[in-house]
Amino acid sequence: MINTRWKLVVLLIIITVFSYWLLEKLIGDDKKILSKLAHYPDYYMENFTTLEMNEDGTPKNQLTASHMAHYPDDNTTELDYPKLKIFQTDKSPMNVSADKGWVTSSNEVILLRGNVHVYKVDETGEMSLELITDDARVLVDKKYAETDKPTTVITKKSTTNSMGIRIDMQTHKMKFLKKVQTTIEPSHAN
Repeated sequence: MINTRWKLVVLLIIITVFSYWLLEKLIGDDKKILSKLAHYPDYYMENFTTLEMNEDGTPKNQLTASHMAHYPDDNTTELDYPKLKIFQTDKSPMNVSADKGWVTSSNEVILLRGNVHVYKVDETGEMSLELITDDARVLVDKKYAETDKPTTVITKKSTTNSMGIRIDMQTHKMKFLKKVQTTIEPSHAN
């Protein structure tokens, strides 16, 4: 009779240990799945400015935003009302703004959404180049931007509408992708 009781106790202990192991295994799998699905920021900043410098100590670019949130699961950053200033040697900086921004984990690409505005002001303070679109992809280090959305480019002498554009912000070379329509302003002769 004692032998039967001990067998029963050992069997209950084995069942308990197996149940505990199985429960931990299931919970652990759920935690892994939830951590992959969760996209919560580990830190955020309000009204921040960051300035990146070149090796020679001159400003490279400046990024400001009203809100920034960093997400550790994919190491990306989301921005509200980002403003990017890309400095150029012996030239006035190129300015980029939008409603929303998303920065890749490598900080090489910024995706901009909503009211994207790229502009450059000349030495007299007048707008020399203005680009307006809905979405854009900016490669900060390459000083390059592109979009496949409807785009309007305004200069002092012309207005160009197109479906998509690629722009080298260093040389100001632009490639309009399709459906290009340009209006050249008449010169004002005295």
